[in-house]
Amino acid sequence: MRTIELNVQGMSCGSCVKHINAALAALAALAGVDAVEVDLPAGRVRVTGNAEAALLIATLDDAGYPAQAASPAAAAAAKPAGCGSSCNCH
Repeated sequence: MRTIELNVQGMSCGSCVKHINAALAALAALAGVDAVEVDLPAGRVRVTGNAEAALLIATLDDAGYPAQAASPAAAAAAKPAGCGSSCNCH
């Protein structure tokens, strides 16, 4: 089992968190997603299990939340947006 951290764009409210959890929960049985932790202020999602990062990224992209593997530099540059027109859950 491993942990994959992703920087996710476009999430800025509780509904976004629900959409991301639902999208990744659909992979639980098929791809080996054991746990999902969404850090809304940091714009980060941590997935524990055996899923491949590429599959997680594609799933989030399909849900309207562009994602990429987290790196320390990307985390420092991430800035949370307020809910509104930039929110992808609408």
